[in-house]
Amino acid sequence: MELNYLKYFYTVAKEGSFTKASKILRIQQPTISKMVKSLEDQLGLSLMERHKKGIRLTKAGGEIYRLCDGIFDKIEEIESFSDHEKSECSGSMAFGVTDSVSSYLIPEILGDFVRQYPKVRPSIFSGTSNLICNEILDGKVEFGIFFTVPDDEGFQITELVHVPFQLVIAQEVYHKKEIRNSFIISRDIDYPKSRPFPVLEMLRKNQVGGETFISSNNLDSQKELVKQGLGISLLPRFMVKSSLEKGTLVALHPKRDFSYALRLVTRKGKVLSTNAATFLDVFQEKVKALI
Repeated sequence: MELNYLKYFYTVAKEGSFTKASKILRIQQPTISKMVKSLEDQLGLSLMERHKKGIRLTKAGGEIYRLCDGIFDKIEEIESFSDHEKSECSGSMAFGVTDSVSSYLIPEILGDFVRQYPKVRPSIFSGTSNLICNEILDGKVEFGIFFTVPDDEGFQITELVHVPFQLVIAQEVYHKKEIRNSFIISRDIDYPKSRPFPVLEMLRKNQVGGETFISSNNLDSQKELVKQGLGISLLPRFMVKSSLEKGTLVALHPKRDFSYALRLVTRKGKVLSTNAATFLDVFQEKVKALI
């Protein structure tokens, strides 16, 4: 049995259509159809039914798909293991990172890394934790770095460092009570519904009251909205350090403990490549000096 036949069948089944599988595999649709038919002939089984809206797996097809899932997970582990065993860091390294870390921490850390390992070609995906998780599951990035705990049990989660946050307000509106009670926070729809919304939970833990006024999934946007005097926001200290020193922003409740763990997220069972493992060593070595 040809492994490629299984791969074509598995991709069609996973995507739900020959058209989508063709785009992902970058192979013409008739070729994929022919290979899937060859697999069915070899096995003597009908694996899927074609219809206008896509495909539907037969009972046998569903079982073969389940077995393929395990096969290709193992192949990915073998590839990751072989990458890990290579002595030299070189080639591609794709990872996902939350927007604030991408803008304020990654440039300096990655700069140190690529100067040490110039043969590595990094590819950075910046977005919400949900989007990064999707990229991990799709195999488009090897790992993610962000604050949120994923809701999916298929991830391995490791705390990298605890990052201090600061509740800030524009200096010019510091004494306005209505502004001090207006929160500019992340969108709750970007967080798992099974857990309390982390920003509000942290504020309540520190006995800080108020109402949500503006929500945004971008922390740089939140910072700029605060600087416009529209409300207060809980932001990583590394984002607002310069503004606090200049006096354009003022810290509210500076002695209270606002902090979140920055987490490394990978698929369960994933063995990190040498590139990724080495980069994370550099990240942990450098990050504490930046936060």
